Amino acid sequence: MLVNGNPGNSISIEDRGLLYGDGLFETILCEKGSPILFMEHMQRLQFGCRKLNFSDPNTELIRSEALSVANGEDCLVKVVLTRGESARGYYYDASTVNYTRIIYRSNLPKVLQENWSNGIRLYLCKHRLAENRDLAGYKHLNRLDQVLARAEWNQEFAEGVTLSTRGHVIEGTMSNIFLQVNDQWITPKIDQCGVQGVMRDFICQHAAEFSIACQQKEVSLTELKHADAIFVCNSVIGVWPVIHFEGKDYPFSQSVKNLMQYLRQNVSYLYNV
Repeated sequence: MLVNGNPGNSISIEDRGLLYGDGLFETILCEKGSPILFMEHMQRLQFGCRKLNFSDPNTELIRSEALSVANGEDCLVKVVLTRGESARGYYYDASTVNYTRIIYRSNLPKVLQENWSNGIRLYLCKHRLAENRDLAGYKHLNRLDQVLARAEWNQEFAEGVTLSTRGHVIEGTMSNIFLQVNDQWITPKIDQCGVQGVMRDFICQHAAEFSIACQQKEVSLTELKHADAIFVCNSVIGVWPVIHFEGKDYPFSQSVKNLMQYLRQNVSYLYNV
């Protein structure tokens, strides 16, 4: 683990990331030490920095430290930026901000292969996501919505669907959601709440290569339940097909199979370990 470029595993108890969730993070899959979709992660990190009035991140420094921490292995590298220490209270003096940068590695999740091969069961979360367009899109450190939603089930489901306070489908607790309707993929808009996932955007940009249209729109729970197929995705897990949701079974569609094969061949072989 590196803290501001130095080996260490602690930060000040006065760090605003700890006290107020005043910061951002990215979790990056590394293949033989090489960060996958790195620039896409940095673009989202930069977006979040600008929304929170942070200085733009030093992407080359972060890349160098990520490579060092990954050490040539298959792993996950997490990048955390906080506003650093400040005097007690919510106010901070912008002229004296000294950001904290934390970069550390962890092992790959163990459940990936089974979920790629067999698909997953999807849970409908009771907890709803607060809507605030100023906090939508990027990965700020306050994940209490996700913590509360994920606490609703144990291991019988691999992921849960979260709705907004207005009842629109938004995302999973750790993933984005796509539904297939005829020859179109639909993914919920992320303009009021939720995370604009790196893998979500990659799929939208490359959907035409599978001769399928991709649309971002408001999605109702009824639309999701009546979809021809469903999958969830993020840059760590790749794509997980959904085979069961709310009492209904869903097929492992050919277009989703084609997408998964494309990701394995063109993004990371780790999506098929």
